[in-house]
Amino acid sequence: MNSPAAGGGISLRNILFPTDFSPCTETALAYAAELAHRFDSTLHSVTVVSEQIVDYVQPPDPFYLRHTAEKKMAIVTHLEVLQGIRHRESVKEGMVLEVLSDLIERLAIDLVVLGTHGRGGVKQLMVGSVSEEIINSAPCPVLTLGPHAPCISGSHLKLKSILYATDLLHNPEKALTYALWLAEQDHTRLTLLHVVKPPNDPHSRDPQLEVESKRKELAQLLPSEGAASVETECIVEMGVAGDQILKVAEKQGVDLIVMGPPHTAFTRISAHLPWITPHKVICHAPCPVLTVRG
Repeated sequence: MNSPAAGGGISLRNILFPTDFSPCTETALAYAAELAHRFDSTLHSVTVVSEQIVDYVQPPDPFYLRHTAEKKMAIVTHLEVLQGIRHRESVKEGMVLEVLSDLIERLAIDLVVLGTHGRGGVKQLMVGSVSEEIINSAPCPVLTLGPHAPCISGSHLKLKSILYATDLLHNPEKALTYALWLAEQDHTRLTLLHVVKPPNDPHSRDPQLEVESKRKELAQLLPSEGAASVETECIVEMGVAGDQILKVAEKQGVDLIVMGPPHTAFTRISAHLPWITPHKVICHAPCPVLTVRG
């Protein structure tokens, strides 16, 4: 398995911040603005007046919806958090996922920053999540701020510890490249984590041998030349992937989790399944979660 080069030509020239003006997006905007300031990026804030109105017996006037969105976006334009960075604001109409996908391609977006309500259970199953549809389909990395992510308003983002979680199956090098690159920015401690399922068959391979095998596989992902400024550790746990990722994140007090999205051809279906590992992690993580498609 080839080791990724730390940095890998990564840049964040354009950051996309979709918003519906709900409280959960305020934290996301603070992170998006801080990243834009730090990496000299252009921040593109957008809200979509969606055609997907399902909560009204009689849909409201679309002109009223657009006018309301434009008034709210005008307020965003003058927020203090955006001062000192290049930023553009826009109001679009159409299907949310289609509009955002078009913007990501047309504006050459390098990162999407999302706030999410972190809905779960039956409500998630019926309603789904636009955030997770974007995570599952965006060609660029997506940084998601769930309900438990700390607010950085008025302070600078400092990553002291990063957790990279991988299933070791679907091109793990790309997500690791981002984890290493971010770790090098702040000389951050980086933990590589893989979770092994408990054996169902009592006569199967010794679980400890499986753990040691996977730990070696994790170590082989790291660049052979190493990164002098990054302290790394490889951990293999046994159990349910989502639970173990959250457990390690909490125990180590990590500032960022990096992982891959669900691997499925059915984007909309996976966004409605609350038991999918990334969904569980995003909803309950004590920090932002960066998902990187392989």
